Amino acid sequence: MTRSLISHLLVTRRNRTRFCGLMGMLLLAGPLLHAQNDNGYDPPNRVARISVIQGNVSLEPNGVNDFSQAEINYPLTSGDRVYAENNSFAELQTAGLAVRLGNGADVTLSSLTDNIAQFGLAQGSIRVRTRSLYVFNGQPGTVEVDTPNGAILVDQPGDIRVDSYPQDDTTVVTVSSGAVEVTGQNLDQQLGPNQSLRLAGSNPIYAEQVQLLPPDSLDQFDQQREHRRERAYAYQYVSPDMIGAADLDDYGDWQPANQDNQGYGAVWYPRSVPVGWTPYSNGHWAWVAPWGWTWVEAEPWGFAPFHYGRWANFGGRWGWVPGPPPAAFGGEVRPIYSPALVAFVGGGGGGLSISVGAVAAWFPLGPREAYQPWYHASPAYCNRVNVTNIYTTNVTEVHNTYINRTVNVYNTTNVTNVTYVNRSVATVVVPQRALASGQPIGQAQRIQLTPQVRAQLSAAPIVPHPVVTPATAIVAVKAPARAVPPVQARPVVETRQGFERAGAPGTPVRAPQPPFGFNRPAGQPAPVMTQPINRTAFPQQRQAQVMAPAQMAPVPTARPVPPAQAPTNRPALPIAPARPPVVSPPAIEHPAQVAQPQPGRGNAPQPVPVRTQPVASQFERPAPRPPDQPRPLINKTPPAPVQPPFAEQRRAIQSVDPGRPLGPQQVENLRNGRPAGAAQQPEAPHAIPAPHLNSAPPSGKAQPRQPNEK
Repeated sequence: MTRSLISHLLVTRRNRTRFCGLMGMLLLAGPLLHAQNDNGYDPPNRVARISVIQGNVSLEPNGVNDFSQAEINYPLTSGDRVYAENNSFAELQTAGLAVRLGNGADVTLSSLTDNIAQFGLAQGSIRVRTRSLYVFNGQPGTVEVDTPNGAILVDQPGDIRVDSYPQDDTTVVTVSSGAVEVTGQNLDQQLGPNQSLRLAGSNPIYAEQVQLLPPDSLDQFDQQREHRRERAYAYQYVSPDMIGAADLDDYGDWQPANQDNQGYGAVWYPRSVPVGWTPYSNGHWAWVAPWGWTWVEAEPWGFAPFHYGRWANFGGRWGWVPGPPPAAFGGEVRPIYSPALVAFVGGGGGGLSISVGAVAAWFPLGPREAYQPWYHASPAYCNRVNVTNIYTTNVTEVHNTYINRTVNVYNTTNVTNVTYVNRSVATVVVPQRALASGQPIGQAQRIQLTPQVRAQLSAAPIVPHPVVTPATAIVAVKAPARAVPPVQARPVVETRQGFERAGAPGTPVRAPQPPFGFNRPAGQPAPVMTQPINRTAFPQQRQAQVMAPAQMAPVPTARPVPPAQAPTNRPALPIAPARPPVVSPPAIEHPAQVAQPQPGRGNAPQPVPVRTQPVASQFERPAPRPPDQPRPLINKTPPAPVQPPFAEQRRAIQSVDPGRPLGPQQVENLRNGRPAGAAQQPEAPHAIPAPHLNSAPPSGKAQPRQPNEK
């Protein structure tokens, strides 16, 4: 089908209907969950999430230049920045991995796409637990940590720690399990289990292997969180790539498929919710590009049930129905993130004005009710986001649901009598200003549902989204940050060209590699930072002993050699004396810091891909850079372009399509100083009911109940 034919089909509303139906039928011929999309409309299928906050943790969203207090369940995407003060901890989760922050960690999520998770560490310490190299559409995933001294790329899933010290211009990379590649201007070095490498400078890079250090408080925090994830009962019913699912076990109960929920599979019921609680009623709206309106739930367990699956009321008790089980359709189903699985109630032009004034109203979608994205997305994306979040194992039913939805979304004659199962029992109504400014939606903000208000709401149509432009307050500082990094300017990136990876992630290179050596001439001492600085504002470096060649464990080969055949002698490179300690004020002691040294963090060694290129050639180590100035983050993967400032986007949204986020081309126009222009992808007309597909619950199941709200 040529582009000219597609353009002709989109001329009229009727032809758009035929086009969407044709696209749905074309999907029948291809893989159900892996339809390709090349129009650039679709957002990423995953986000990251702030899952744990202990102490003072601050957030600087993309497009904003102010820190505020971080909050649990806030979705993170490319360009967002998180800071955990000294003696504070945080955890970021996304599909396939978790990042734990401590010791003054200043982390920027440089890129988060379907296949790339790239983090920039300006200072402090992080533990990166990679469960899998997330793969979408058959493309291998990339996990990368960029530091001022070099880039670290994960070659095999496992557990690594990265420490960055601005006052000494050094970075320490420690591998507990798995394998990484450390790269830079003159360095390409493989690290395997129980190996640690210290880097200094950036052009060139000074590298030396150091001894493993005993666990500290960050390692203890990491172990606690990892143990919690490993024992999660929820993974019997949902994919391990569903963000936030591990938190459900401590706050609710699973009921496997039985006669009470027949047709919906397993259902999760939250514990200790107040009387009158309904889904999407305890939290606030945020504006997160490119999705726009995004719900942030206040409960600590409130991520997975509000961005995946559907809600239903079972005999007066709310239960969450996840999407297909992990092994549905003959293979693993990766859940697709949605900003909020709700339907909005509006009026003429998408707004809603009733007897109490201008309001915004929404309710949760029920099982098998189709979700209609309000942001730019292709028909293939609409298919994936619904299929992976509606429980059914009937592929034909899924296809028919999608085709009916795409055909009827523009057909106002066939959907006028739609009934949503949760509309009469869970509609939340607030003043429009509460939604637009991101105010917490508590009982005080909700409008009383009198019989008159109910009658007006029941007569109002379903709209794609509120026609309300987000206020600046929705991303401004709500709670001032209690701690900010000593260098508040956003870190800049510096892509180093001229060196290539020795293969895709996980690709073994079966060639010998010399043992680790040091690229500092023998007898040359390392310079020490002498300028006065406020060291208490930076993470305190733990002193690690430089390892001599005899102390170094050889790098395992991809095919382990039996002990009887293992070589007895390996060539040794010349080494320098151990680096003198840096003079600094005493660091704050933690119980973990005074523990007895352990053999090392991590699991037993495993086969690791090796590189043929040795560590960098010898050179004189440069003097450290001033720690109070921004240090460029060296990256191997060019990061995603930053979003234009929110204030600029807001003006464009107000002028082109109030309440709807900008499309990719509109964002690109703003980046280049041009007017945003009209959206390339037309939106469904406002003020028409959205389709309800197979909404009737099984007989005697999930019946509506009378609302308890006042």
